[in-house]
Amino acid sequence: MSKVRVTTFDYPKAFSELVLHELDTRYSREVVSIAANSGAMPFGLVLARRSDGSYEPLKEVSGTVGDAKAVLITENGLVDSAEKQAALVLRGYCVINGANAQFDASVTKKADALAALSDRGFIVKEISDVDA
Repeated sequence: MSKVRVTTFDYPKAFSELVLHELDTRYSREVVSIAANSGAMPFGLVLARRSDGSYEPLKEVSGTVGDAKAVLITENGLVDSAEKQAALVLRGYCVINGANAQFDASVTKKADALAALSDRGFIVKEISDVDA
């Protein structure tokens, strides 16, 4: 007789409204460093990677959106810190609801940012009304 192992996770409502499916958490998630003085970051914020390997909020400068690399999924987001801090992010191999992704106030070309995430292995669906 074979054994069946079941693992359940209790995720906040915000998680299920953003992350529609993950292939395997071993591949889709990573703990990364967030750059010091990056400001407070909400759950679901789209991030860019800096040249030093740390992450910061994706920004748009002079009409050009940076290169989206990850989505912050640390449960309650992050507070502003003068030090680098660790955060849990999605790095691809998942389906996300683009309507619930969060962006820095400077980003006006959200479709371009979501397209960049698609190039990184995210499948982005736009579902504006999700019944819980």
